[in-house]
Amino acid sequence: MRIAVVVAGGLVEALQAAPLLGTLRVADPASTITLMAAPPVRQVASGLPGIDEVVTLAALGPGTPRLDRWLAALLALRRRRLEAVLLCSARAADRTLAYASGVARRAGLDGGPSAVLLTARVAADADENRAEAFLRLAGALGIEDRLHRPEYDPGEAARRSAEERLVGSGFEDGRLLVAVAPGAGFADPIPGTPAWTLAWDPERFAHLANQLGTRHGAGVVVLGTADDRAAADGMLDDLDAPALDLCAALALDEAAAVIERCDLLISGESPLLHLAAAVGTPAIGLYGPTDGATRGPYGPRNRVVQGVPETAPGRASGPLMRRIRVDDVLAGIELPV
Repeated sequence: MRIAVVVAGGLVEALQAAPLLGTLRVADPASTITLMAAPPVRQVASGLPGIDEVVTLAALGPGTPRLDRWLAALLALRRRRLEAVLLCSARAADRTLAYASGVARRAGLDGGPSAVLLTARVAADADENRAEAFLRLAGALGIEDRLHRPEYDPGEAARRSAEERLVGSGFEDGRLLVAVAPGAGFADPIPGTPAWTLAWDPERFAHLANQLGTRHGAGVVVLGTADDRAAADGMLDDLDAPALDLCAALALDEAAAVIERCDLLISGESPLLHLAAAVGTPAIGLYGPTDGATRGPYGPRNRVVQGVPETAPGRASGPLMRRIRVDDVLAGIELPV
């Protein structure tokens, strides 16, 4: 069967589709599976399970697609003579795209008037992880045995790079290793949500890391992009625990390989959380303006700490990430550690 898995959004959504992709491949090894997603997804596509082809389309990025980009996506769908399209999206533009492509079997998430354009609809609870909802799309093809663990393979080159950096820095000496991403540089652009609102205070990250160093003898690996340099420096200034600064030093697959060798990842809203879950490292996700229940790392070993608004009358909440206390995060860490 020729199947396209169409993912709207960014890296987070593509990584949340990993259990679905793995399930499709195991169920039918002879099928041809095409992943269609926004251009940034190419950074991780080679490590996702079960994909025969990756097609990046600007129309599938965040926000409403431009007409020329939508038409380019329509042409890409029609050209492949697909037998089924699985939509990891509830956007009307994507449902219309699948309908206009002429593909006979079109499955997607239920909800909204445009759902009538689908031939099969699956429920998506408002407070469930989207990976779980995406996984149910396999049922539209008659697949009942599903893989509930996300998978990602960083590749041998990335693993060698991770080993060189960790062993060469003396950080593979048996101590607990905690990866921390204090900024939001890896985060997907989210319309209407400035990147700075997704980040926790660097001083709180430092205090948390110091607590882990004192209580568990942990060493800290600092991750991020060049945009996170100020946040990383702010954390390092207050850090007493042993630290390895890899901020702005790693591509995304290398960051995944480093996380694979760590015992825990702590980060705000970021694809790194989903990469951690997919390489088997427990993750603690800190969420403020976005919903950790739906966008958080998938799997029982992972935890979400959600900043909640002030409920007292007459009092403003302020930035929701500042509503998360260090003690809240420490409480979420105890079981994964």
